[in-house]
Amino acid sequence: MNDPRPRGKQNSAYRSAPHSSKAEGGKQKAEVILVKPRALPHNAHIAVLAISSPSEVDRIEQAKRNLESRGARVTLAENFARRHRGYLAGPDDERLAELNQYLNSAEFDAFFFTRGGYGAMRILDRIDYEAVRRHPRPIVGFSDLTALHQAVAIHANVATFHGPMLNLDFFNGLTSDIDDWFWSMLGGAAPMTFILGRDQIVIEGDAEGVLFGGNLSLTTALIGTPYDFWIDDGIWFWEDVDEAAYRIDRMLTHLRLSGRLQKIRGVIIGKLKGCGSPAEIAALLHETFDPYGIPVVRDLPFGHEGNNLLMPIGAAVRLNTTEGTLTVLQAAVQS
Repeated sequence: MNDPRPRGKQNSAYRSAPHSSKAEGGKQKAEVILVKPRALPHNAHIAVLAISSPSEVDRIEQAKRNLESRGARVTLAENFARRHRGYLAGPDDERLAELNQYLNSAEFDAFFFTRGGYGAMRILDRIDYEAVRRHPRPIVGFSDLTALHQAVAIHANVATFHGPMLNLDFFNGLTSDIDDWFWSMLGGAAPMTFILGRDQIVIEGDAEGVLFGGNLSLTTALIGTPYDFWIDDGIWFWEDVDEAAYRIDRMLTHLRLSGRLQKIRGVIIGKLKGCGSPAEIAALLHETFDPYGIPVVRDLPFGHEGNNLLMPIGAAVRLNTTEGTLTVLQAAVQS
């Protein structure tokens, strides 16, 4: 087996996280080694933040009770139900102030989020990344939180988690296997293996690399900004919601034309809710990825259908379609 340490190349054309690099063949190559956040302790104190769209009070309060039933202590940011312009959980300054206040507090063991929607991109240039760097703790969310994950990787060099949020996942509840995976990974368990079904395999193959990704729309929206995070030789995961097949095609084509798809080792696709018919998506995936000869799997349980499988950004993973496994090779947190 190849060396499982979390390493991968960062294309010099893309803004990267802090790293050591050396010139090779006229190009800059870099090891991407994100700092692991601290493991979640027993009876963890979790701050729940709202840096995107507003949520319904009853859903968040029920989700809070569900988390507390697991022994967690939960504090909700004051702005989670605020509405500004109809789609933001308060003005930018307010959402930013709440986030930075919590990031600078040593009282909390992890940061979860009420929901995605839209708004995280608007405050990326004013987040206190030094606070994240000083006290690296799990940051968990998906959808619009992809913007925060990418920004933290680049500007704080800290690994984060694509995973459940309160308005959907913790309100509806996680299935026992996804719930066990979540708390075990945040507690430091490793290695951890997720079993794939044969119907989830698009292209056969075996690959190791550093896991990265998130919401496809956010990934493409951040191209060309200082928050554009991509790992060459990594294992890329993505999901999306309510995007017609032609728009998924357009975003994948954008990534292909930018030279990014040619440099990854594998692809993991989550749930594509409302994104065209299964036949349309299957044809598009083969057309896009067949030329590269890398393993591609789809319909893993992460995305906007809820019951999100925790995906550790920056962790070394192995994707093996012969064995039908996705394995997180090392602990995603530090004790």
